[in-house]
Amino acid sequence: MEDDGGEGSSFLVSIIENRAKEVGLAAFDLRSASLHLSQYIETSSLYENTKTLLHFYDPIVIIVPPNKSASNSTSAVTELVDRFYGSAKKAVLSRACFDDTKGAILIKNLAARDPSALGLDTYYKQYYLCLAAAAAVLKWTEAEKGVVVTNHSLSVCAT
Repeated sequence: MEDDGGEGSSFLVSIIENRAKEVGLAAFDLRSASLHLSQYIETSSLYENTKTLLHFYDPIVIIVPPNKSASNSTSAVTELVDRFYGSAKKAVLSRACFDDTKGAILIKNLAARDPSALGLDTYYKQYYLCLAAAAAVLKWTEAEKGVVVTNHSLSVCAT
């Protein structure tokens, strides 16, 4: 891990959006080994909900899928990151890394609490975007930071 002097943010954030402007966000805290999941419909054309969450987490890395010129939905989130969060490192991961099924399996195996307490086990189809974002942020964290989360050790909260 990079030495940030202990004062800066320790969050890595992964964001994905579908064509209906529904956004899935996963924020992984390197200090506390906690994962914060959010999925919401972006009602503002200015992406105020997403801006608010990014401002709150103040991530050191923002992970996004590749920008497809044919898809305006992905480019909106990527453009937001480029325009307002230049201080954070932007990492582009293959869309295949944003796998909701893999995210659900990872949460089931890594969560300290039973995933049913989060409501993710029965409603995972509703939360597919934040689960996809979770898979991406956990994969990137392991590959780039060398942080491996052991089974039943990850604090997970879903909002």
